[in-house]
Parts: sequence; structure tokens; C-alpha cells
Amino acid sequence: LIWGFAGILSLGQAVYFGIGAYFVALSLKINYATIHPTRYGGTIPDFMEWNGLTELPGFMEPLLSVPFAVVCALVIPTLMAFLFGVVTFKRHIYGVYCAVITLAEALILQDFIIEYQAYTGGFNGITDYSNYANVYFLWVILAVTLGFYVVGRMLTHSRVGTVLKSVRDNDVRAEFMGYNVANYRIFVFCVSAFMAAAGGALYAAWVGLVSFLDTGPVFSIEAVIWTAVGGRGTIIGPFVGTFLVKGAEFFLSGVLADFWQLIMGGLFIFVVLVMRDGIIGTIGKWIGRHKFGSIDQVIAESDATAADRQRDFRAAGASRQSEEI
Repeated sequence: LIWGFAGILSLGQAVYFGIGAYFVALSLKINYATIHPTRYGGTIPDFMEWNGLTELPGFMEPLLSVPFAVVCALVIPTLMAFLFGVVTFKRHIYGVYCAVITLAEALILQDFIIEYQAYTGGFNGITDYSNYANVYFLWVILAVTLGFYVVGRMLTHSRVGTVLKSVRDNDVRAEFMGYNVANYRIFVFCVSAFMAAAGGALYAAWVGLVSFLDTGPVFSIEAVIWTAVGGRGTIIGPFVGTFLVKGAEFFLSGVLADFWQLIMGGLFIFVVLVMRDGIIGTIGKWIGRHKFGSIDQVIAESDATAADRQRDFRAAGASRQSEEI
């Protein structure tokens, strides 16, 4: 949404994913520790005991409620995205400067997690808690994914989506036409952050492991690569790009363990240079070219149609004038 339809390149989208994941993981870990005491006999998470804590901090007690943690996992990243949008987009900070700020945001969160390891698990992350790795929760993940896809498609095919595309193509012209460019960008950035946070919450509940790497710039750049490979101007493109890239990594790392990263890098360069619109975008353009012809042909046909209509209009106008005379 933010890159393909609003022109916002974010290198820190993992921040919102990671915050959502950490809220859910902390809640599950705290509840797991109350039922299964650690080797030291405590009823708080083991990483807290390792760092000298003897009881659960008061500000973390509300996380004993898993529904409350889920709400925090969705609301807090969205509010952070809103504040980020107000600070940057209202000040007309776009393009590469916005990308650098999002990158710094990811680095700051990583340092925060490592520094306050007594509350976050630090380098070790949060592990060994009761996750929901079962077929029923898999259906929940699928339902949320399909729901977000439908919402994204409805949004991009609505009036708001049309304005976002105009902002992406020429934000100065869109602002000159009376649209509040900053507000539209803040809106789509918050929607994207909410979806990322929901994905992080589902990830933590499914995998049972969360670390500081899930919030860093490397993961954010991987998401950019998935989007670029699949097609950043489409909704289904990032899904396809993710499956293809991760599937290729899994296959090549097992078959060509020493060279798979070089091969993946070459594939990325090939897609960027040859298929600039991604796989789905290139296929869509190819289908449209064979169905409606090339762009030059479409322009020529539209000009010819307009000329014919203008000639018919003039002829009809002349006959009416002769009848009146």
C-alpha cells in the first residue's frame, strides 16, 4: 500500500511488525511462567530472573490479559505510525529522507530491545512459551490475510485509492488540485502499520519465538524486496513475491548451500532491471498489450475515435443549420 500506491518507501516497516509481535509474545510468556515455574522456582519469565528481577514489573501486569495485549499490539503501533506521519509528512519530508528516518526508527527500536533486556529478552529474544501452532489457528491466519487483501483491494479501487495514485505520481499537482497530500499519506501509513502489527501478533502466536531481528532494518528491506519482485503496484504482487522469494531461499539453501545467496542476489538484480513492475505487474502489462494493443496503438485509436466523433458532430451541426435556414 505505502510504496506501490502512495510512493512511500519505508525501510522500517518491521518496527510495527515487531512491536505487535513483542506485545503478544510477552503476554504469552508471562502467562506461561505463572503456570510453569522456571528452573529457579520463580513465576516470572526466565529472562527477567537472569537480569535480577524478582517479581513482575507493575507496568507489565496488564499483559497478564491476552486480549488486552492483542489490543495493545494493534493500537500502539498504529498510534506510533500516526505520530510518525504527523512529524514527517506534515513537514513535507518525503522520498529518500523519509526512507532514512524509517531506517533510523528500526535501528533505535533494535537498540532499545537489546539495552532493556530485562524486559524484552535482549539478544536471546522471547522463547519457550505456549504458542498456537495448530491447524485451527492456521485458518485464523488465512482469514486475516484474506480480509486484509479484500480491504486493500477495496481501498485501492476507491476514490481514496485514486487520490493516492495521483499523490504517488505527482504530489505537487495533487496538492495544487486541492487534496491534502499529508493527510492521505498519514492515513495509508497508519493502515499499513495496523496490518503489519496484526501480522506480527499472528507471527508471535504461531511461531513461538520473537527476537530483536524481527524489528530491524534487514527484515524491512526483505519486505521491500518481496514487494519489488511480486509487483509494487498491485495488491496480490507482494503475496506472490513473498512465496517465490522465501520458497527459492528454502530450495536453494538446501541444494546450493555455498552459492544460494549469490544466486538470489542475481535474481533480484534481474527482476529490477528487466521486470521493473515486478512479476505480476509485468504479466498484467503483457496481457493488456495483447488484449488492447500497445500504448501507442491505444493512443492512436483514441485519437482516431475522437476525430471521427468531432467530424460527425460538425456534420450533424451543419445539417441542422441548413434545415433552420
